[in-house]
Parts: sequence; structure tokens; C-alpha cells
Amino acid sequence: MLVPRLQVLGLVVGPVLFALSPLFWDDGHYGVVGGMLIAVSTVPWVFGLLGEYERLRSPFPVISALGFLLVLVGMFGTVAFGLQGFFEGVLGVTEGSGLTGFEGYPIGGAAVLLLAGPVFPLALIVLGALQWHSRISPRACVALLCIAAVAFPVARVTRSTAVALVADVLMVVAFCWLAWYRWTTTPIRHHEGTTQAR
Repeated sequence: MLVPRLQVLGLVVGPVLFALSPLFWDDGHYGVVGGMLIAVSTVPWVFGLLGEYERLRSPFPVISALGFLLVLVGMFGTVAFGLQGFFEGVLGVTEGSGLTGFEGYPIGGAAVLLLAGPVFPLALIVLGALQWHSRISPRACVALLCIAAVAFPVARVTRSTAVALVADVLMVVAFCWLAWYRWTTTPIRHHEGTTQAR
């Protein structure tokens, strides 16, 4: 019972830490504190998402495993972006010169920043699709999660603090709703992956 409870808490702590990061952006740059919050948020977030994919293992044994692999790849990209902002701030490197430095490493730069980064919102959409089909979560909550997943990359591309805050609040609300549902139903349904949500 302890581990499922901690995983539920991870669904709240991770998105909340991530949502705090735009408050520390400096002219659209993540900065030291913002980058740190982004990177650190992935630890509880992944732990919480692991619990969600464990619940999907029974109805979707193969797809759920591949879906969680997408989560790991996406979180790798999220950590990379967070640490990029962190070290740019620490070393006093501007974002333009920092990105220019990747020109000498096209394959590595593409793998770390261009490919891995967008995978995280894709992983959330896959999670939402699986939960929608299996009905292990309220469908309104799942729909909000998918909307938040679509808004996530938009906020990062625009680098607008206001847009990022709105997108991150959507993400926090979706995951807090999901966490509350899990917290109130875990004792009954933790091992009933196919139990349908009303």
C-alpha cells in the first residue's frame, strides 16, 4: 500500500515542481532555478507514471510497456532541456551561443534535444488513449490530460511565461484529478486494472 500511495503523490509533486519553473524564467530562458525545477520534477513524475502503467499492464501488457518506454525517452529529453538551462545560467552562456555549440554535434544534439524532447507529450497522449479505452480513470480527467499534453509543447516553443503557466496549470489540474481518483480508490482497485471508472 505504501508504494502505490507514494506513486500517487509523485503524480502531484512532479507536475507541481515543473509548473513552478516558468516563474523563474529569464526572458524566455529556463535559467538556473527554472532548469533545476524542470530536471528535478522528472523523478517523482516518472515514479508516479510508473504506477499508472502498472495498472495498464493487465489489459495492455505489450502496449503499456512500450508506452512507458516512451515516458522514459520523453523524460530524458525533459531532463536534457532542464539541465541545458541550468548550465547555461551557471556558466553565463546565452541560449543562442549554447545552441550554436550543438552545430558541431548534429546527431547527438538532435537525439537529445530535437527527438527526445517532443516524445514526452506523445507519451502522455498514449497514456490517455490507453486509460480512455480501459476506463480505469474518469474520461473527463483523461480528456483534460490529453489537452494538457497538446498544450505542453506549444508553451515550450513560444517561450512565453504566460502561455507556459496556463499549460502547466492544465497539466497540474489533470494530474491532481488523476491522483485524487487514485488516492480514493487505490485500496479497492489497485490490483483491478480492468475495473471501469464511472
